[in-house]
Amino acid sequence: MATQTNSSVSNDILTSFVNVENFLRAYSPDETEAATIYGFTTIDRFIEKNFVMLLDAQKFNTMGDSKTMQDNSDKLTLRDTVYKTTKENRSTSSHISKLFHLNYEETLRVLSQMTDSWNMDNKATLETLTECVLKERNSAINVISLLFNNTSFPVVEGKYHEKLSIENTKFDVIRSLIKTVGFVLENFNVNDNDNVDLEAYEMSKEEYQNTIRMKNSYDLIYLTNILKQLSSMLLNALAPVDILSSWFKTSTQLSAFLQSNIGTIITNIPMNIITKIESLVTIDSLLVLGLDTTISALNIESPYFNDPLMFLEIQSYVDLMSNDPILSYMWSFVLYTKSFMIQENPTENVSFLKTFDEKSVIKLPLEELSMLYAHNAELNGVFDRIITVTESLNPDVLYPTIMTSFLTFQLNFIPITTEVSKVIKRVLLNTPTDFVEKFLTSDIFEQKLSGILAKLPLVDDALAPLINICTTNVEFANFTLHKLNTYTTRINIGTIDYDIVEEDANTSDNSKLEIMSNSPGTTDLIKLRTALMLRPPLESQGNVQLSIPKDTKAKIIQQSSNSTDESLLMLLYDYNGWSTVGYTFQNLFEHYIDGHNEISAENLSLIKSIIELISSVVSSNVPIETSSQILVELSSSIDEDSVVLIVFKLLEAALKNRDYDMAVVCSEFTNALVSNFPHFVWSYLARSDLLGKHGRTGLASTILGVLELSSGSYQFTISLCKLANLLVEESLLLGTNMPTKTREEILNKLITHLLNIYESYRFWKFENIYERFELGSQLTTLFTNILTNIYGIDPQVSTDKKVTHMLAKSGKLLIDSFLGVQISESSSASSLVRILTSYTDKQVYALGNLVFGPVYNDLVLTSFSLTTLLVAVRNHLNMKPSALEQIIYTNSPALVDIFCLSRSLKRPIINLLNTLVSVRWSDDNPFLLSFLGEQHSIILVNVIETDLESPLDDFRLSNDIYNFLGTLLESRQDGLATLFLTGGIATSKTIDNKDDNKNHGKSILTILQRNALKLDQLPDYVACALLDAIAYAFNTWVYNKNIKDDTKFIETLMDIFKKFKPEVKSVEDLSYDEVLELSNKFRLVSRILEIFALYIYSTKGTTASILQTLDAVNLADIIRPYFEINGKYIGVLEDVDVRFNKMFPKLSLSKFRLTPGIAAESPNDMFNLELISTLFIGNTNPVTISEQNTLIDDIKNSSLKLQFMNHQVAAAKAWGALLTSFIKVTSIPLKDTFIDIVCDFLQGNIDNKNEGEVLAQIFQERMELCFYILFSFHKTKKAVPEKKLIQILSQFIVIFKSNTVNYLKNVASSCNRELYRPILRSVLIILDLVKENDEFVRVASDSILEFFDWSFSKGVYLILSNILADISPASINAPSASTIMDVDNKIQDVFLLLSLFNKIKQLNPPSSFKIILASSLNDVGTIKVILNLYSSFPTTKLNDEPLLGNLILTLVSELCSVKEISEQFITNGLFAVLLESSISVALQAGSVRLETQPRLHNIWTNGLLSIMLQLLSEFGSNILPESCLFASYFQKQIQSTINNWSDNSLMVSTALIGETTQLIMLQKMLEKLNYQRYLQSSNRAASRESNDNNIVQLIAGLDSLSERKSLNLTLNKLLTHPKYLNSRIIASTLEEQAMLDDDSRRAEFVSHINAGIKELQSALFENL
Repeated sequence: MATQTNSSVSNDILTSFVNVENFLRAYSPDETEAATIYGFTTIDRFIEKNFVMLLDAQKFNTMGDSKTMQDNSDKLTLRDTVYKTTKENRSTSSHISKLFHLNYEETLRVLSQMTDSWNMDNKATLETLTECVLKERNSAINVISLLFNNTSFPVVEGKYHEKLSIENTKFDVIRSLIKTVGFVLENFNVNDNDNVDLEAYEMSKEEYQNTIRMKNSYDLIYLTNILKQLSSMLLNALAPVDILSSWFKTSTQLSAFLQSNIGTIITNIPMNIITKIESLVTIDSLLVLGLDTTISALNIESPYFNDPLMFLEIQSYVDLMSNDPILSYMWSFVLYTKSFMIQENPTENVSFLKTFDEKSVIKLPLEELSMLYAHNAELNGVFDRIITVTESLNPDVLYPTIMTSFLTFQLNFIPITTEVSKVIKRVLLNTPTDFVEKFLTSDIFEQKLSGILAKLPLVDDALAPLINICTTNVEFANFTLHKLNTYTTRINIGTIDYDIVEEDANTSDNSKLEIMSNSPGTTDLIKLRTALMLRPPLESQGNVQLSIPKDTKAKIIQQSSNSTDESLLMLLYDYNGWSTVGYTFQNLFEHYIDGHNEISAENLSLIKSIIELISSVVSSNVPIETSSQILVELSSSIDEDSVVLIVFKLLEAALKNRDYDMAVVCSEFTNALVSNFPHFVWSYLARSDLLGKHGRTGLASTILGVLELSSGSYQFTISLCKLANLLVEESLLLGTNMPTKTREEILNKLITHLLNIYESYRFWKFENIYERFELGSQLTTLFTNILTNIYGIDPQVSTDKKVTHMLAKSGKLLIDSFLGVQISESSSASSLVRILTSYTDKQVYALGNLVFGPVYNDLVLTSFSLTTLLVAVRNHLNMKPSALEQIIYTNSPALVDIFCLSRSLKRPIINLLNTLVSVRWSDDNPFLLSFLGEQHSIILVNVIETDLESPLDDFRLSNDIYNFLGTLLESRQDGLATLFLTGGIATSKTIDNKDDNKNHGKSILTILQRNALKLDQLPDYVACALLDAIAYAFNTWVYNKNIKDDTKFIETLMDIFKKFKPEVKSVEDLSYDEVLELSNKFRLVSRILEIFALYIYSTKGTTASILQTLDAVNLADIIRPYFEINGKYIGVLEDVDVRFNKMFPKLSLSKFRLTPGIAAESPNDMFNLELISTLFIGNTNPVTISEQNTLIDDIKNSSLKLQFMNHQVAAAKAWGALLTSFIKVTSIPLKDTFIDIVCDFLQGNIDNKNEGEVLAQIFQERMELCFYILFSFHKTKKAVPEKKLIQILSQFIVIFKSNTVNYLKNVASSCNRELYRPILRSVLIILDLVKENDEFVRVASDSILEFFDWSFSKGVYLILSNILADISPASINAPSASTIMDVDNKIQDVFLLLSLFNKIKQLNPPSSFKIILASSLNDVGTIKVILNLYSSFPTTKLNDEPLLGNLILTLVSELCSVKEISEQFITNGLFAVLLESSISVALQAGSVRLETQPRLHNIWTNGLLSIMLQLLSEFGSNILPESCLFASYFQKQIQSTINNWSDNSLMVSTALIGETTQLIMLQKMLEKLNYQRYLQSSNRAASRESNDNNIVQLIAGLDSLSERKSLNLTLNKLLTHPKYLNSRIIASTLEEQAMLDDDSRRAEFVSHINAGIKELQSALFENL
């Protein structure tokens, strides 16, 4: 679709009337001041430049001169604005101008503002371009209307209203508008012109006809908007006679056109639209004739009123428009008024009367002429027409207000009959309350009312009219009917026994009668001698009579001349009017039941009127106390308990009798009853046949099938939809006592019935197309309401356990219907998507335009909401992808077309696409780019770019687009994301970045960054969404390679960042709005900091200001307040929850928590406050109401405070990301201020240690940042003062021992590792940063020892004890690796702690220090648990090999590197454990090889052997006996290792070489200690003969020189047979295996093996 582009206009006014209209319509007073001022300033400048277009609408319809069309310049100058044009634009503009009689220059302007580049030759069609021009033309009229009728817009305020209200200006505009109406009429039926040379316009006949139909639709909308604007400008204006003349001439043509031609031009046009236009003509005619709504009378100062020739001209037009009875009626009043004025002042009207009489065709006096016009109007149905005009122009309140004024005026000429009262009722029911009250308190109405009251309760004369009028205002009705003083009846006076009494005007009785009987023919005052028996109104039973007591005073109002005739007798009698109405209703009901086919039309009408009155009484806008009291009074004289029951019986009878109109009225009463009296409705539905019982078809289905489908009218079904919506709302009122099971069953029946309707209603015949729209809108609203309330709260609980569980089954019905997997089974989904895409039908667009009412727009908007909700719910329920989503993807090109065409649907469409691309798909994720196709994808990108570049920001739309872009860039929709980012479709070349030279379109990132330059003018929520989108763009694979430099962008963000003051004293001192504003500021700053982090990490340019900030000497001061978060507010929600639970013991706040992505609540709310409010229903106690309000406010405030804290946390974490990025990329040492930052962070964690669980994220963020900063110090070898290191170490120790870290509890099971591991790593770095070891150890020894005791001694003890506890109970069952919980992390923790030990060891502490270390390990029990764990490995295996042996032996080996600790191990029985452990026993069996048991072999070589060698080196002869014992125990393994070298199955490895080397070393060390002498003297082993002297065998194969030589010869053989050796080599590690597998590196590894064997040979004969 064509869109505006910045490049087309050369100056700064880059907008259009379409954009101005959209901006004005989207304006909301809650926008930020900066945002609104910016937009409205642009509008003001645009309107100033183009004000002439507002003054003269015809300028758009004047083709222009031929010279202009022949101008080939590439520039168009129009109203001081220069537009760039193209040859193609000029040619197309010429075609459009000639074809449709539109101004060439304006057409060229519109086209020059549209995108002229349509990739791949997909240029816009002439129809599309024409539509854009017509939109601009129509918007010009709409802008006039918006500016004239609204003076509250910022900046412009009432400026243009005042300009347009200047009398001469206003009348010039009116003249132009009337002229434009005539022009449209003249050029409407252009499709009759068969002489158009279509080849010249490069159009087919079909394209031409489609364009004509589209143009006619826009003309119809244009015409309607002009007529509406005329109403506004003619209101109470004394129009000059030339305007009257041109208006009536044009309106006559328009009336004839509507009656005869329009049906042939726009096929299937609904009568509603014709009626609406005719009604506007009528309204405008009333206004132009001088109807003054301020005085509800004719303004006799109207210029035409004293102009006889104009008078006659108007009358001639009135005669031509005889089909407009209201105009005839108005003209009769004009004539009567003129006649009265002439009678009052004949001398001043002589000339007028003479001219009028001479020129008039009808030779009648004005008064008689007036009566003639009035009579004709009434014959032509003027009263029905008044109702039609009023209701056709709903919901615009201007027109009912005008008609109310007209009604007031006409009461001067007509009595209030039953028919007139119906008109009053219909008009006032559509009129604002203020004007209703104005009508009811007008002098003329009060005068008429007194006459009605004087005749009560006579049905036709008084009761029926009064019932109709009372329906309009319950307060008036109750005031009038609650207590009546007079009772009038028709009676033969001769049958009454009475006395004439003296009249005393001062008595109250006489005054009442005098007031009520203000009519001619009234006789003297009488008094009854005896009681008078009267039959109540419409009473059919003769024995039921009303007794009027004797002595009652009365007056005879109409004295009959004949003694046998009845006269009117007005009795002074007090009674309740409501009771009379109720009794009358009961009588009418009985007539209806007894003889439905025989009841008169008048009585049927009265029944309906009474039901409508009762409906207004029980409606939601009447206080329930008032409604209840009136219901009691209505029911006081009837047989039933309540008048409500009579209505329900009447409804049931009407349904069975198929009395459609009565059923509709009764159903509307049922709807009105739901709000205040739901129990009546539920009870009725429970016993009614409406929805069916016991398998029988319900009456609702019967009415639909028998009456509605055949007639095409669906008022009853629509009313039933409204009832369903009301019942769903009522079912959410948690304070009611109605049984839930009953309500649930009723709702399920109702929803099932309506769901069936939804699946098929698009195929029905509709006499009124707007009923189709309304039916769809009601159904869609119903479904949305159900799904939102069942799935939009308490997300972690099943639907049957929620507080809204009553809707669970209904929700399931909807889910099953809409979210089926197969398209063939998803008729509901198909119906829904058809509504979404219906806007592409130009006929539907015309019918659905807002000028003809909001019902279609409501249907489409609610359908988009339902669709988006369904997709979100499917995702929330983890269901399979639905057919609905497949259909949406398939129809996505149509959605893009609509996105281009309709501004009002941009937000719903973009929100739907946002949800669509964000939800999870199981495997085969559909790609939106594929479904859109290249053409529509590019169009979507172009339109979104244009929307974002518009100088008139629609902030809500921008926000939605930014959210969509963020979601898209984060989703798996890589193709479309790439298109947005690069302007080109992704190919293999672009993905590989090999197509750099291709000229792609501009990137959306460029536009986003440009928009960010005005960040301070955006509302905070929009600014955050914009920065989110930018951040997502930075993070994508396309842009993380090269983020472009944008200094302005960064400087803009930096300015906002610097202006923000994060110091927060106390939110308790702030209002809700202030907290919200501050919260949003924190959120905004967090986004800014995240982008700074991305920039630093991804680019070397444009970061000067960021680096300057990070390099500031006071950086610690800048950062500090961001991390000072007061956690006391976090508990307020728990406090509120406790209070809530006390008030409602069976509930908790969590049941009302909103479901993210589904609930349509304020983003600042966490709970469904509206639903919580329903818990208090029925409570009238002021204290309870006060508690309710306090609770709701506290929940709301608590939610906001939590959100505020979350945004503070987000800002702190963003600082963390920025500092981390800076630390990672910087190669120079950090400044000393970072040391202060570390100290600040640590102190913050110390101060907030009791809030660790609440603010764990901030706690963790501080700890991780401390580690990163310290790591940077380590990496850059930064010198840190010893004092600072000691201070930091001390702070770490305090935190480490705090309850927040809870180290001893967490480390035992290796949970919450993120709390203690950063501390351990940080302490490692601190120790590594120490330069002066001795001094540091001297000063910090206490701290180091304390930390070692807490971390290592106790930590290792707890970890190993936990492992021991896991394996011990299961040892008899051969535990596996899975037996030990989280074993991998426990091992990681042990090795981390071991690193800490080694780092302390590297400090070379003195012996006294080491003794304390050893003592700590011994006292805590760490040494003992190490030995116990090793000895407790019976069969704990992984793949048949010991699991943790290597860990334990590594621990022993490292710890034993400190002699003082070794002594403690030996004291605790180290040797016994090493020799007697089941692992050791397994090794003692021998033949453990790398290739068969690698883990066990590793325990032997890197564990046991290395420990033994280490201990020997430390203790020498002191442990010679234990060493010899060790060798003897493992003699078989030693012997098998030596023998292995000569084995035929030899496998040579570095592990085998190492093991052999260790054995040689063991033998050498023992030999140094003269182990043979020890063995011989102790007789530990038997001697054997050998070539050497007597040798005691201990280390077989190495004990004697001959054995060593033998081994040497074996090794020589290997070296002299390289091929054989090569074939026997195996890897010991994965790295070695990689070398063996790599042919280019295998030789290197073989050489390494050779060298190892040679070294082994040398070792055999070397001396220690």
